[in-house]
Amino acid sequence: MDTIVKPRTGASLIGKRIPKMDAPEKASGKTRYIQDINLPGQLYAKILRSAEAHARILSIDTSAAKALPGVHTVITAADVPWQRPIGVANDHLPLKRDHVRSPRDEIAAVAADSEEIAEAALKLIKVEYQRLPVVANADDALKPGAPVLHDEDLTWTAPNGKTEVLHKRSADNIAMTFDYSQGDVAQGEAESDAVVEDVFQLHYVTHCCMGVSGVIAEFDAADNLLLYSNTQVPFLHKREFAEQLGIDPGRVRIIQPPIGGGFGSKLDIYPFEPIAIFLAKITKRPVKLVFTREEEFIASPTRQPVLLKLRSGCRKDGALTFRSVETVHDNGAYTSWGATTPFVMMQTFSSLYRVPHCAYRTRAVYTNNPYAGSFRGYGNLQATFAVEAHMDKLADAIGMDSLEFRLKNAQHPGEITPQGMQFKSCGFQDCLRTAAARSDYQTKHRSNREKWHDKN
Repeated sequence: MDTIVKPRTGASLIGKRIPKMDAPEKASGKTRYIQDINLPGQLYAKILRSAEAHARILSIDTSAAKALPGVHTVITAADVPWQRPIGVANDHLPLKRDHVRSPRDEIAAVAADSEEIAEAALKLIKVEYQRLPVVANADDALKPGAPVLHDEDLTWTAPNGKTEVLHKRSADNIAMTFDYSQGDVAQGEAESDAVVEDVFQLHYVTHCCMGVSGVIAEFDAADNLLLYSNTQVPFLHKREFAEQLGIDPGRVRIIQPPIGGGFGSKLDIYPFEPIAIFLAKITKRPVKLVFTREEEFIASPTRQPVLLKLRSGCRKDGALTFRSVETVHDNGAYTSWGATTPFVMMQTFSSLYRVPHCAYRTRAVYTNNPYAGSFRGYGNLQATFAVEAHMDKLADAIGMDSLEFRLKNAQHPGEITPQGMQFKSCGFQDCLRTAAARSDYQTKHRSNREKWHDKN
């Protein structure tokens, strides 16, 4: 085994072999993930999800499931009238009351002596739906007359009996909007010798962490809550779970086992976590709820699909003149962190290369699709992809080498962007030159362009 390097104060670790501190435990199989943790007397939970993308719930019959030997409880929204909406916009009930908006929506939950019994109980629950028109994509959501998915106030009754409206009904399907501008885009376009306009359709991507989502919930005799959770933000979750229960955060303890990968997928609070808490509170037993791999694909948050319209220009000497962007984000049925990615996209559009005039408008809209969460890159990938595609097209439009075009517009250390971002250190140009030299980029790029022109 490599000797662990202990650097002197101020010494650099660059180029040194530094063993991972948790590597011996993982390599020997001793690391205990949430799947490996079991508490005395624990029950196993499973969730029944909606069979419809958009519908009213007319009735739920759980009697057969409750009668199954080994089942300790079956709950629906009616059993937890005190449940609190979750998510960035407080628009998401853990157990749905009378309206489902997505095929992953949680209808009922079972706690039983084993996973097999819990699975069998789910099959005995009968749900009657009234189908509603489906909003299949962001374009449909914005059409006149489109069904409004959140057309009612979402209320919560606090332990003191006071009822609060945590999410107000919407007049349309727009969940969030962001607008940003710097300079004068019209002036920048008037000064342009070349203008390129494009539309990009950026698709769904789903997480596939080695460790699936999971939680174990237990209340002690004093009604304090203990959670084993593979959340990425345990201290933020203390507050949110305390709000769910109407208790002080000091009465919530979260133990975070090794999480087996997160990348943003375990950043928000999701329905399965409060549901496990509800089951533990009702049964007065520890309750373990861990996703199968199939559930992880069905019920974990995705990267948000985006319709991105980009228009940008430059002068003959290669200097960028303006950048105008409009994005429409498929928010899915509820609002998680995916709707806030425009904050990062805005920085990329305004400050990736030196652009004096920039405008950015975005809308995140409700659809009957899976809701989008945080995903590694957090909007930067989508914005960078579009900007870099345009940089190539603008360079072609003025007959300039694409590397030289980028170097012309890349920031230097000390620059301050119109948005106010200061590049105290900036190796952008060095990075471009090094990457181009080591990949023989210019030779390959010229060859590919010639082949493309020959075919077209």
